Amino acid sequence: MKKYFVLAFTMLFCNTSQAAVYMIDFKCDQEAYKVFATMTLDELDDQFLEGSKKLARYHDLTTGSGIVLVEADEPALVIEFANGWSEVCESLIVPVVDDKEAMEILTR
Repeated sequence: MKKYFVLAFTMLFCNTSQAAVYMIDFKCDQEAYKVFATMTLDELDDQFLEGSKKLARYHDLTTGSGIVLVEADEPALVIEFANGWSEVCESLIVPVVDDKEAMEILTR
């Protein structure tokens, strides 16, 4: 149910004419980290589709969780990326804004 809320929120409030930033909050099983550890940094970055770009990825290896910040022209590009790991990771995709955008929204 949360997935549908996030998708609806994204479609309603994100400006689709500009790239938006999405946070993927993930939790992976040990199999995911076995696969991850065999890849190079270039191979990991190449997983992001044209029209999207990894801004950062942070891991909490003690819990198997972390976040990825992705800039993308369309939410579907982020969903497709996360879907590639869906057999070994659960993820939640949330649109996020920086301080400047937050202030603009909050002062309207």
